[in-house]
Amino acid sequence: MLRFRLFFGLLTLIILLWGVGAAALLLMRDSNKRFDKRLASDYMIVSTANGFRTITSTLNSTYIPLFTGPVQAAPDLPDRTVYDTYSAELSARLQILHESEMKEEALSRAVAAYKETYERILTNPPRDHEGKDRILFSISNQTQRITDLADSIAKMAETKLLSTGREAKETATQNYLFVSTLVLLGTAIAFIIYFQLMRHLVDPVSRLQLSIDEIRKGNFELNLPEPGQGSEFRSVVTAFNDMAAELKQRRSVMDDHLMRTNLVNRAILEAIPSPVFVLGDDTNIVQINPAAEELTEDLGVSGRLPLKIQRILDECRKTGTHLLPEDPREALLFRIHEEEFYYLPRIFRFVSEDDDKGGCGWAVLLHNVSRIRWLDDMKTNLLSTVSHEIKTPLTGIRMVLHLLLEESGKSLNAMQHKMVESANEDCERLLVTLNTLLDLSRAEGGTTQLSRVPVPMRETMERSVRLYHGAASAKGCLIEVEPPESTLPDALADPIRLDEVMNNLVSNAIKHSPPGGTITLRCAKQGAEFLRVSVIDRGPGVPEASQGRIFERFFRAPGQPHEGVGLGLFISREIMRAHEGRIGLMERAGNQTEFYLDVPIA
Repeated sequence: MLRFRLFFGLLTLIILLWGVGAAALLLMRDSNKRFDKRLASDYMIVSTANGFRTITSTLNSTYIPLFTGPVQAAPDLPDRTVYDTYSAELSARLQILHESEMKEEALSRAVAAYKETYERILTNPPRDHEGKDRILFSISNQTQRITDLADSIAKMAETKLLSTGREAKETATQNYLFVSTLVLLGTAIAFIIYFQLMRHLVDPVSRLQLSIDEIRKGNFELNLPEPGQGSEFRSVVTAFNDMAAELKQRRSVMDDHLMRTNLVNRAILEAIPSPVFVLGDDTNIVQINPAAEELTEDLGVSGRLPLKIQRILDECRKTGTHLLPEDPREALLFRIHEEEFYYLPRIFRFVSEDDDKGGCGWAVLLHNVSRIRWLDDMKTNLLSTVSHEIKTPLTGIRMVLHLLLEESGKSLNAMQHKMVESANEDCERLLVTLNTLLDLSRAEGGTTQLSRVPVPMRETMERSVRLYHGAASAKGCLIEVEPPESTLPDALADPIRLDEVMNNLVSNAIKHSPPGGTITLRCAKQGAEFLRVSVIDRGPGVPEASQGRIFERFFRAPGQPHEGVGLGLFISREIMRAHEGRIGLMERAGNQTEFYLDVPIA
């Protein structure tokens, strides 16, 4: 139906335009034709009337001189040729005036009298002066009469010509009015067609667009009224209403899903005993759990992160990294109601699968490690106290055993000497263990004081080689130091502590190297910030199951044939952490085991 309306509307407009144009052309052509006809007729009358003066002048100038000479008794007859020619011309012009419906009767009579006069003098010329004078007088009067009548007719024709111009102007005005009326009528019809098209075509589209905007805003309750039968928009409106109903149903399902998800998330957050903050990408708090609410209320910072946590979060946002510490010693101290609480902050960024919709942010979890710190401090203090308490009597026992071995008083028999010597070795081993435990206590208590200065790493490696040359030779092993590929900068470290770590790695390499094996020490630049020192042996290596735990305290890989308490690598790691460096085990390759140290460059 709509396409027929469009077709008939456009067809009506086209017919209207063609009709107005054709009417205007016909009117203009008819007006021009009539004006041209009237103009030609009037111009011909004027020209014809003006011709009488010329013809009479020509005849008079030709024949009158013949009658002005001396009187002859038998004058010759004049030549009629000129007269006959112009006499016919006068008759023709009278005929033209007669056909143009001009009032030429008086002029016809004057011309007839004029021609009669000439006929008489041409057939019987005057023979005396009196006759000539009458002839001249008569011709003069008749000529003047013809001239006056011809002028009168010419003026009448000119008057009609001016009248024709005014009529043409009036006709043009009428034509303009008629065409203007047609244009106005066509414009009115065009407006009617326009409003009809607006009502049947544009208005439904506009309503559809407004409805789509409402749907985009989430107003799924909107339904479009259905057009009448035969409208092409009926199917469109029906489809739109069906779509709105479907979206409404899906939104209901989505709302239920979101509500359940929110409840689940809330339940999970409430189940977590540690304070949890969920923040948007702009660090505004999106959601927190009850533990976080309680913490912020106790700290007097309700609705926002504690300042210490906010600074760490800003640093994570700046660097784009996560903060996932595991060491309780990295916990932050908060004083709540005159009590100290330690919270270990864990900060990480989360990104949804559809990042374009803004599903990203930061999560902050504060793990309360106050009890762990208390137990750890208590254990460290106990360990330190026990070590000190044991070391004092142990020193006395060692002194007694040394005196017995020197046999300064009474000599010992072989069995007694062997037993005292064994007891002395045990005392020495116990003293080493106590010193290690004291070092562990100092490291865990954070009391390790570093004096960091530029240290040439090659000298550190050579000191370790010299120290353990004897132990390596006793086992038939060789310690070699690879020359560096280029000049290396100094490391920034405490030389005593760095020697301690280096000696520990070299000592372990000697222990686990096969007899006759080679231990390689290598130093190279690791990036722009570290020097990497590698200690490589050809021993059996660390079992794969134990590689992840060898830096834990008191850990010893199962089946170890060598004595030890499992604190050397742990203390080495703590020393390297204090240096802001790294220690690690490389993946075994080529039957080689490689431990490395990354020491900051000075």
